[in-house]
Amino acid sequence: MDDISTVYEWAKTYSFDDVEVYYCTLLALKILDGHCKMDYDNYNLFMGVYDGILDKPNTPFNKKVHQIIQLSRVDDPLVPKDEYKQSIQSLRVAMMKDMDKASMKAFKQKVWSILD
Repeated sequence: MDDISTVYEWAKTYSFDDVEVYYCTLLALKILDGHCKMDYDNYNLFMGVYDGILDKPNTPFNKKVHQIIQLSRVDDPLVPKDEYKQSIQSLRVAMMKDMDKASMKAFKQKVWSILD
């Protein structure tokens, strides 16, 4: 199984807390808005986690926010459609106000540890 499939399957079964869901959402927005400093492989990895959470039977995601994210990814999973770029940016900026760097790092480390 490749890394993206591994984190996707993990995300579908792992019980994320609200903070982890928040940071997964924020990472998806940062990736789509071009403000994430990770490399392309990690973009795909973390979007794999996002997709796994989204595909849970009772996804904890905010439906309005994630509908925008999903619609923006129709043509390319990492590059939003032009008509959604402003919405993605606005959502990212709003969520960044509550970001705690230590919590974001902890979330990233948790995902990377799945692959060790």
